[in-house]
Amino acid sequence: MNRKFLDWIALRYFRSKKKTGLISFTSYVSVVGIALGSFAMLVALSILNGFEAEITNRVIDLESHLRISGRELQSTQVEKIAGLLKDTPLKEIYPYVLKKAILSTENLEAVVRIKAIGATTLERQLAAPTAIVRGGANFTSAVNDLPGIVIGYQLADKLGVYPGDTLNIVNPLSIGSGLNIPVVGQFSVTGVFRLDLFDYDENLAFIELAEGQKIFEIGDNFSGIDLRLENYKYVNKARQQLLDGLGGAYDIASWEDLHRTLFGAMKLEKYGSFIALSFIILVAILNLTSALVMLIMEKIREIGMLQALGVDQFQVRKIFLRLGLLIGNIGLIAGIVPALALCLAQQHFQFIPLPSVYFIPYLPVLVQWTDVLIIAMAGLGLIYCGTLYPSWRVGKLMPLEAIQYEK
Repeated sequence: MNRKFLDWIALRYFRSKKKTGLISFTSYVSVVGIALGSFAMLVALSILNGFEAEITNRVIDLESHLRISGRELQSTQVEKIAGLLKDTPLKEIYPYVLKKAILSTENLEAVVRIKAIGATTLERQLAAPTAIVRGGANFTSAVNDLPGIVIGYQLADKLGVYPGDTLNIVNPLSIGSGLNIPVVGQFSVTGVFRLDLFDYDENLAFIELAEGQKIFEIGDNFSGIDLRLENYKYVNKARQQLLDGLGGAYDIASWEDLHRTLFGAMKLEKYGSFIALSFIILVAILNLTSALVMLIMEKIREIGMLQALGVDQFQVRKIFLRLGLLIGNIGLIAGIVPALALCLAQQHFQFIPLPSVYFIPYLPVLVQWTDVLIIAMAGLGLIYCGTLYPSWRVGKLMPLEAIQYEK
């Protein structure tokens, strides 16, 4: 039978005024439930994507795309690594020294991570307008000749220091027996940064690369070498080139490897939200199934007449399958389209603010079209499953029994 004819019958059933008001009410509840579920799912996933992207950008800005670590890394290795990546768009390569040390004032002390890098690298990493809250992103003191140190704002508050104050860095590895004199360096606070990343603002301080090599007594060696690429999509290619060129002499890790726990937790939260919000759509699908069953009971004589006119069981099933998909798709579109419009508007115009207690002034939203596709496909799959039972049951009706059916 003509496909358009089956679609026309399904549309007639959808638009017809039902005798039983409960059928209409259940159908409306199904549409609203599917719409709310898909709306909430897309908005929630977009917000989680936004927070993940915000944290990722902050971490990458401070860290790197790739990190090479190992023993006896020197300037010659920096040149060699740059040569190995001549075919890969490389934005920046810089050595660093990263060690734990004791940071102290006259009365207070704290165990922190000291990262020694070049002055230009520090300026780039703390270039955001809100990154520096006191002083500047440099190692030059305006009040004395001591080398500079830039620390996190929570660490500064903990130690009670401001730009111009003096801090001592003690190398804990140099502390031995009572006869040993620990290596201590005096530094002047030249800047206080705020990244709103707890592990950084309270436990990290920057000093100049040569000062770090001197305090930690490593000579001309580095703790590692950080690489930033023009685009993160080149990470796997660059990593393979480095593995081929350097062999197994050094450890090569991406930013995802370095922060696997953090980003793994965010991924798990995203998957959990998707599964939890899917139950809203699932409940709406159950309402849709019950509405179709009640509609079949109301239209049972008409179904028998259609069968008597030559519509076979398979085509009857198609009619109600189309009807269920029509109702479900209306709800799915009514949820996805407004959610997509809202998220895209927030992503570009940032009109929804956040309270000052959060580390960003606006609600971060990032729409990923793969999420939209997954939500649409999952919704269609659930809707299809919800219409299978009613369409299967209606296909089993015999024409004579349907026509003579007494309500």
